[in-house]
Amino acid sequence: MSEKVRREFRPDIQAIRTVAVLLVVLFHLWPSRLAGGFVGVDVFFVVSGFLINSHILRDIDRDQFSIPRFWARRIRRLLPASLTVLIFTTIGVLAFTPSSLWSQWLSEVNSSIFYFENWVLAANSVDYLALDNSPSPTQHFWSLGVEEQFYLFWPLLIALAMLVVPKVSKHRRRTAIFIMLSTITISSLAFGIYSTVKDPAIAYFSTPVRAWEFGVGALIAFVPGLVNKFWQPVLSVFGLVVIIVTGFVYSPEVPFPGTAALIPVLATALVVYANNNAGFIGKLFSFRPVQWIGDHSYAIYLWHWSLIVLAPFVLNVEKLSTLVKLALIGVTFALAAISAALIERPLMSSGIKPNLRPRTVFALLLAASTAFSGSVTLALESSAKPIVKNIDDANKLALALPKCFGAQALAKGSENCINKELKGLYPSIDAATSDNGSDKTGCKSMNRSEWKPKDCQIGIAGSKVRIALAGDSHMAQYRGAFVRLAKLNKWHVDLFVKGGCPFSYSSRVQDAELTASCKKWVVEVKRRILEGKYDAVITSQSSGVDWVVKPGVSQQETAIQGITDLWADLAENNIPVVALKDNPKSVDKVLQCLQLKTQKQCSEKSSKAHKFDPQVTAVKRVGSPLVTLVDLDRFFCTKGECKPVIGHVIVYREDSHLTNTYGLTLSPFIEPFVLEAIKK
Repeated sequence: MSEKVRREFRPDIQAIRTVAVLLVVLFHLWPSRLAGGFVGVDVFFVVSGFLINSHILRDIDRDQFSIPRFWARRIRRLLPASLTVLIFTTIGVLAFTPSSLWSQWLSEVNSSIFYFENWVLAANSVDYLALDNSPSPTQHFWSLGVEEQFYLFWPLLIALAMLVVPKVSKHRRRTAIFIMLSTITISSLAFGIYSTVKDPAIAYFSTPVRAWEFGVGALIAFVPGLVNKFWQPVLSVFGLVVIIVTGFVYSPEVPFPGTAALIPVLATALVVYANNNAGFIGKLFSFRPVQWIGDHSYAIYLWHWSLIVLAPFVLNVEKLSTLVKLALIGVTFALAAISAALIERPLMSSGIKPNLRPRTVFALLLAASTAFSGSVTLALESSAKPIVKNIDDANKLALALPKCFGAQALAKGSENCINKELKGLYPSIDAATSDNGSDKTGCKSMNRSEWKPKDCQIGIAGSKVRIALAGDSHMAQYRGAFVRLAKLNKWHVDLFVKGGCPFSYSSRVQDAELTASCKKWVVEVKRRILEGKYDAVITSQSSGVDWVVKPGVSQQETAIQGITDLWADLAENNIPVVALKDNPKSVDKVLQCLQLKTQKQCSEKSSKAHKFDPQVTAVKRVGSPLVTLVDLDRFFCTKGECKPVIGHVIVYREDSHLTNTYGLTLSPFIEPFVLEAIKK
């Protein structure tokens, strides 16, 4: 290993950054055309690992390595620009977006301030209730969180390696550091491959899983740059071509990072190792626009996603046109130039107050971040109160069941009824997304890996009538309705629900961990139902989903048979089953549609809204009087259209699930079927 550390300016590094940031930006603007553009983030990780380790090795060779000074440089380089973007993004959220989004989005602003957005997204990825969250304008800070965490721990690990080996020679210190970094890189890669198979959702955002990508770049810093004039352009061009090709060939369906990340990571490593800054390729790398984009890549990355997410709200449109997307690229570049000129460069080590002590930098950072976070928290609290009150008012009104309210407006004999006392929408459009009824029961949701049902009892404890609710989130959406019915009829009701898991012997197409836990969950729920001596089981599940099939068996047959066999087992044990046919789907982004268009324009055609629901056929196939289907279609669709607002009540809290308010108004029409089942 050479002790020479490369310090010269590298136009090729800036060119790699240009390719990386363009891949990410174009992927976010045209995801269907550049479906693998997300690999640009992996390219950034490799480059960061190389540059940071090069700087650290240079300081070590000069006996100038200082962890506080290293951290202070990183803070000055990265945080002022990121805080600026977060501040303007927060202003944009408060000024242009509906308050229904503030709780999630401002919470993610807070996590981005302190660079743990990646762990928030990882946690949300295993929380089924969070899967329908709208992509926030700070979601891209997940990668910055991973990078900052790398900057935090990497110098500590290097310092540890230096402590292990006495300071006898630079060569031995470098050898110790190289061995330590190699071990961590290989371990992280192995862990990443395992985690991507076991739990890809978490693996994607995990710092330990991504550490090896930085490690590959860091290890290149130990190797002398290539000097062979033939292989330099060959390797650099080959590496760049491979990176660009993966951007077009890969897609979000590819298990990532895992082994798939090896290709763009190693391709980037080739380009860095090639060190090609001469000849024709070197001139292309040095082309001014290429260098400008590479030099501003950090600022471009910071600004672009926030603009993409906020633009539809600012322009009051559902989708961005090609012309608007091109304009956003221009605005992104302009803001990047301004922030780089006014914030990044002046505050770097060679700019304003270059001799600030590390502790002073830390103190200023902590003060600025805490003040900003406190302001965001206050905004969160002030915005949450009216939403909570609005939902409470809507739920209370639903419990009173006034004439023509919600599903009451479509009851037999009540069509086209009018209640002059009802004004506006219940809940409001801003509050609808939070109207899920979960806080009313206190029942905790299950994550992907959990399979043992959590205790969730609603209604009257100890009642002689025992009812079990079993199914996925489309069963859970009726929990409010059954709280009302349980109190009214003095039922004991236990809720067995797990997001993404239909109560069926067949399995939905999910990741490996969720599929495995769902199978165990179904078996355990069935066992508890059989041992619990329930008077009836109420079930429902999401329609229009994909199923894990066996060779020669169709999707529909797989879905039908899995439910039929399970229901037949319950019927044989004299346990009645009441299946709630799934509700029709709404138009995409229904709440946003209601903000921009009329209710008529936001209605969905019945032919498109109704998806295949295997419960309908399964009831007939079981052929038992103990198994009943509750068809609620008439309370969603009339005259060939499924409406987003019925009887002044917003039906959907997002594109698939019902608001708790509307579910409450359905309870009187579900009640007779349950009462009949209990008698059997």
